[in-house]
Amino acid sequence: MINIPLAQRLLTQHSIDGWLLYDFRRSNPIVHRLLNLDPTAHYTRRFALWIPPMGEPTLLISRIEAHLFECLPFAKRYYVDRNQWYHTLKEFIGNSKRIAAEYSPFGQLPSVSFLDAGTAEYIRALGVEIISSADLVQHLEAVWTEEQIKDNHTTAQLLRNIMLETIHYAADLARNSKATEYDIQQFILRAFSSHSLTTDHAPIVAVGVNTANPHYEPHPHNSESLHRNTLLLVDMWAKSSQPNATYADITWVAWLGSSPPEIVRSICHIVIAARDAAIALVSKRFTAEEPVYGYEVDDAARNIITEAGYGEYFIHRTGHNIGTEVHGFGANMDNFESQDTRRIIPGTSFSIEPGIYVPGQFGIRSECNIVIDHKGNVHIPSAPLQDDLIVCEV
Repeated sequence: MINIPLAQRLLTQHSIDGWLLYDFRRSNPIVHRLLNLDPTAHYTRRFALWIPPMGEPTLLISRIEAHLFECLPFAKRYYVDRNQWYHTLKEFIGNSKRIAAEYSPFGQLPSVSFLDAGTAEYIRALGVEIISSADLVQHLEAVWTEEQIKDNHTTAQLLRNIMLETIHYAADLARNSKATEYDIQQFILRAFSSHSLTTDHAPIVAVGVNTANPHYEPHPHNSESLHRNTLLLVDMWAKSSQPNATYADITWVAWLGSSPPEIVRSICHIVIAARDAAIALVSKRFTAEEPVYGYEVDDAARNIITEAGYGEYFIHRTGHNIGTEVHGFGANMDNFESQDTRRIIPGTSFSIEPGIYVPGQFGIRSECNIVIDHKGNVHIPSAPLQDDLIVCEV
């Protein structure tokens, strides 16, 4: 449940006159997560939670869906028609000049941009400036507990062990071309089950040219066979079965054969150097108690790849926030797909996963997740990391 005292302190610190958490038919996943709303309930009418800097928060809900909000510990106002809806919103906002909402100027941060244009027009017509709630959301939704941090370390180590087992298993089967990418994917899922790990989506297992597709997904009837002298990329993410467990997310690459081409080995070294440059920036700034922002971490990795002459082949951001969902609502390591100017804060986690993808040939990515504890210490739960191309004698 949302920490109202913290939310109100943040509003005061940022000189914001209130926070309007608005939703229509699950258009805003952030408010559903912050309020712990029933994921199976049928929400068909718009609702809003108004949080002032001082005083009691108030819910505005449709009378016919009042039963869905009975358990929430907030004052409640009810509406039955559009006139009552708009009138009550206007009452909430009152003389406010600046209010927060799940909005991002020019859609710069899509992960926190859920306020529809029409509602934004109505608020602005009242003479009110809309401020992005991105920083508020990060403090209230993306910060982990000590228990989550501890559990994540265990999960990440399990993933690392499963990764190494998977690579050895793939190498064994590649000797006789008796397995496909899909078979290896199912091996991973069985390993997850045996360790009580869960995932929102099956892992990525790609060989050969398929490694050049960052989001490749093998299927039973169209996956490539494993064979000698080919590149293998495995990307897996999972969390434990504990309540409020958080995801760990890692990617490794291996050459199934004795003599990888020099270009493959060279690009692997560049990608690992880019990963390590991003990690080094985060560690340096937190050690010095200096701020570091998501876009800067992306720059640190991207600069290494660009200087090596492969900038055009790094086609995604360097990393994403991680929480109880693999893609969380905190700061992303991004100055490419968007420009994430949010400061990375203690208690949060994110991936570092630069990659180089040569169309029609191959792709290499190296990924780990970083956890910043509440004292500002930087942890890599899946360490030791891959430090070179794994070469499997097949």
